[in-house]
Amino acid sequence: MDIIKQNIDELGALLKVQIVKSDYEEAVRKSLNAHRRKAEIKGFRPGMAPVSLIQKMYGRSILIEEINKLIMESLEKYLETEKLDLVGEPIPCDDEQKSIDWDNQNDFEFVYEIGYAPKYEFKADPTVEVPFYNITISDEDKTDYIDRMRMNYGKFEDAETAGENDIVRVNLDQDGENALKVEDAFISMALIENKEQKSRLLGIKVGETVAININDIYDKDEQKASLLRIKKEELEKINPEFNITVIKIRTSKKADINQELFDAAYGKDSIKSEEEFMQKVTAEMEKSYEESSNYKFAEDVRKTLIEKADLKFPETFLKKWLLLVNENKFTAEQIDSDFDFFLRDLSWQIISTDIAKENDIKVEEADIKAAAMETARNQLMHYGMKNLPDEQLENFAQRLTNSERGMRDIAKKVIDNKVFEYLKTTLKLEEINLNIDDFNKLFD
Repeated sequence: MDIIKQNIDELGALLKVQIVKSDYEEAVRKSLNAHRRKAEIKGFRPGMAPVSLIQKMYGRSILIEEINKLIMESLEKYLETEKLDLVGEPIPCDDEQKSIDWDNQNDFEFVYEIGYAPKYEFKADPTVEVPFYNITISDEDKTDYIDRMRMNYGKFEDAETAGENDIVRVNLDQDGENALKVEDAFISMALIENKEQKSRLLGIKVGETVAININDIYDKDEQKASLLRIKKEELEKINPEFNITVIKIRTSKKADINQELFDAAYGKDSIKSEEEFMQKVTAEMEKSYEESSNYKFAEDVRKTLIEKADLKFPETFLKKWLLLVNENKFTAEQIDSDFDFFLRDLSWQIISTDIAKENDIKVEEADIKAAAMETARNQLMHYGMKNLPDEQLENFAQRLTNSERGMRDIAKKVIDNKVFEYLKTTLKLEEINLNIDDFNKLFD
C-alpha cells in the first residue's frame, strides 16, 4: 500500500491512498470466518454455513469496513511519520475521487484532501508594543462600591412616595369594552428607561391614580407581558392605555455600615471593624480592576499578534472540513457567516500553542484544580452564593472537570492565562493610568 502526496499549493495537498488486494485480503478472510462462526442461518448448524454463502451475504460490507479501517490506520501513521503540521483533518476529495466498483475491483485508490497549518516569521518579543491599562481607584469609586453593597444587603420598607429605585405595587384598569384589569402588579422604577414617563411616576403617592401607556413605561415586550400577566403574542391585541392606582410602595433602605453588614457580605465574624471592612473593599476592587485590566490586555495582545502573524489558511478546505465534522448541525451559509470569527480563534490557537511550546509553558494538575476552584467560586458568586466552605467548592469544581469538554475548557483557560502572563513580561507594555469610567469607554 502506498500514500502519494500531491501538493495543490502552499496551503494544501492531496493524499492518494493506493491499496492492492494483498493489503486487505487477510483481514477480510479473518472477518468472514468470524462472521461464519457467529452466523445462525436456517438449514445450517451454527458456524457451519459455507464460506461462499457468508461471502455472498456479508462480503461487500466486510470489504468496505476493512478497507476503511486500513485507510484510517495508514493515514494516521503516515501523518505521524511525515510530521505534517495540519489544520483540521484529512477529508475525502470528491472532485478527484474515481468511482469504485466494490463487487469487481481488487485494487483501489482513495483521494483525501489536507490543509497545512500556516507558517509565520515574527516573534513575540520586546519589539512588539501593546497598551496595558492600570485602573485607578478613587474615593468616589469606593463610595459607589459600598453603596451598591449596602443596597444589596439593605431591607425593603413601606414608603408614601415613589423614588428612583422603588417597587410600586399597582392595580391597572381600562375603560370600554374588552377592558383588561390587573390587580396587585409590580412596576420597577429602576427599569423605566423613558425619562419623561419616569418623571411622571416619581413622587406619586399611595392611593393616587394616573394614566399611563405601557409602551412608554417599558421598552421590552417581556416586561410589558409580565406586568399585564399575558403572553407576549397577545400584546398587539391589547389597548396599551391604562389607569394605574398605587396600592403600596416598597423602598430599599441601605444597610448600615456595621457588623450586621460585615457578616452578611463576608461571613460571620470574618470582618470585625470598619477599618477591616474598608481594607477588604479596597482589596476586592483592586482584584476586580486587575482582572478587567488583564482582560483588556488579553484582547489587545490577541489582536496585535494575530495582525502581525497575518496567517494564511486553506479557507476552502477548512469550510469543507467544518461542514463535514458538523454535519446536520450547521449549514454552509452559517459557516460562511461565522468563518472570520473561526479564523481569528484558530489563529490565536496556533500562535499561543507555539509560544507555549517555545517557552516550555505547561499545564500541571495543580493548575487545573486551582482554575476549576476559581471558576466554581465565580459561578456560585454569580448566583449569590458567597463564602462557601472549601469542601463544597471542591465538589462543584470536580463536577466542572468530570466531562471531557469541561476539562478541555479549564485546560485552555490555564494555558491562555500562562501565555498572557509570559507575554506581560516579554512584550513592551505602554502603561496607561485611567479611571474606571474612561476604561469602560474603551469597550464602546
